[in-house]
Amino acid sequence: MSNVVSLFSDTQKYEERPIVVLADDDPSIRLMVRHVLESEDFDIIEASDGLEAIKAVEKYHPALILLDAVMPGIDGFTTCQQIKEKGHTDIPVMMITGLDDDASVERAYEVGAIDFITKPIKWAVLKHRVKSVVAKVIAERKVQLLAYRDTLTNLPNRLLFADRLEQAVIRSERSKTSMALMLVDIDDFKLVNDSFGHDAGDKLIQAVGDLISKSLRRADTIARLGGDEFAIIIEGIDGPDDAISIADNLTTILEHNVRLDDQETYTSASIGIAVFPGDGKDARTLLKNADTAMFRAKENGRHCFQFYKPEMSVSAMERLDLENSLKAAFENDEFLIHYQPVIDIHKNEVMGVEALLRWEHPDKGMIQPSDFINIVEDCGLIVPIGEWLITSACKQIKVWKEAGLENQNISLNLAPRQFKEQDLVALFTQAMAENDIDGSNLSIEVTERTLIDNVGEVEATLKKLRAMGMKILLDDFGTGYASLAYLKEFPVDIVKIDRAFITGIPDNIEDSCIVDAIAGLTRGLKLSLLAEGVENERQLDVLKGLGCQYAQGYYWSKALPGDEYEQFYMNQIYNIG
Repeated sequence: MSNVVSLFSDTQKYEERPIVVLADDDPSIRLMVRHVLESEDFDIIEASDGLEAIKAVEKYHPALILLDAVMPGIDGFTTCQQIKEKGHTDIPVMMITGLDDDASVERAYEVGAIDFITKPIKWAVLKHRVKSVVAKVIAERKVQLLAYRDTLTNLPNRLLFADRLEQAVIRSERSKTSMALMLVDIDDFKLVNDSFGHDAGDKLIQAVGDLISKSLRRADTIARLGGDEFAIIIEGIDGPDDAISIADNLTTILEHNVRLDDQETYTSASIGIAVFPGDGKDARTLLKNADTAMFRAKENGRHCFQFYKPEMSVSAMERLDLENSLKAAFENDEFLIHYQPVIDIHKNEVMGVEALLRWEHPDKGMIQPSDFINIVEDCGLIVPIGEWLITSACKQIKVWKEAGLENQNISLNLAPRQFKEQDLVALFTQAMAENDIDGSNLSIEVTERTLIDNVGEVEATLKKLRAMGMKILLDDFGTGYASLAYLKEFPVDIVKIDRAFITGIPDNIEDSCIVDAIAGLTRGLKLSLLAEGVENERQLDVLKGLGCQYAQGYYWSKALPGDEYEQFYMNQIYNIG
């Protein structure tokens, strides 16, 4: 890949005036060749011997080399061989020679020549052969160039970026200077793609690439690695302080409103930074560590930059171990479902339960979902585990029904990935039919993030599930994506207030105001309200006063295994609270 950079800079120039290096010790021959080829719009670089020819090839990377076979110093054969050994295998060489013996012809081909022009030169033949060979070279270089250029942004792609990063590391090592590798990922890009369409997503990628390009020096490299991820190579910096200045500038520049057709959308980016040599002394390590830093920037709230720190690698390894343990746990049936009662706080009755996933680790004991659920979603396990949850919950309702617990309702949490990768309507239909239950026995909980992750598909699926008799609950309302539009446009029956706001009432004024506002909002939209994490009577009294209908929390019960909930229900059905 040593000639990739020159391909980028030279291909367009070759189309206009291709460069030919001509090496011949006879100045009259050079004069005649120049006269003939310049009339055909070629640029001629002359050399009087083999060493000059090699230097000219290194400097100009021509489209064609014409070598006299017999020259003082090193002859044309040796010159050709040395040019090829230096890596210029993509440049065709034609020999100009008066030699017509078989040994000379055979040697020319052995050292890499592609053709002969015999002396005395027939100028019409020379012109025709040169034009034919150069046209083929330009065509081949254009095809090769496509392999190294991102067609959407016209920036270097991953292949060319890898070559440039290797070269940047070599240069930095030789000059004993620092360099920074930055990985830039557009925040919430999928939301733009899903909301406005793929054409709009492409325009956003082009706009971001253009913004980054204009903010960098000509000597810096920006590449598109794929999707919404870009890479930047900054050479010749004094250290991390210079990288901070550049990253801070990039973050500001990328905080931008971009017009996509008739819509205007806000964009920002998360940036991960690795600095040579401290964060890695080779391209592979730098790329891995910059990637780790970029994911940490995402975790830290996005729209920021993060330098790599060694402890991040430890965290990444711990995450990988946990992911492998989770896969083994699913195969070994280590997951359980516990059920937390949901109470109608005005009727003082159990109105259902929420199904909560638990992991019973053989060595660590019971592990709460907050410690692993995000990884379950990220690694794709949420799809098979989600299917298992749905079928298990339906079986549990049948078990309770046979034990005399009528009209039970289990609320199930669904993740964004399940809407994309599963036919949820078919899955629920089959599970209900197999256990002789109906939609009134089930409720669906989704977060606002789920709603906005794939708006059209999620809305259509929820409407179908609701038509089957299921209630739809909007979970964790007010924790980051809150929007009145979701309550008005989506088929929502119940809004759940996150426990983070319930914990502070009534003493925390801010939390109390938030809960009061959400309660007023749901009343106005004729939606029911469910509070999570109720732990004492003071909180319960506030919620009753605000018109909240339902609640769950340790005030009544923690989440229980199926058989223990059965006992709780039978004991409490007539005397709750």
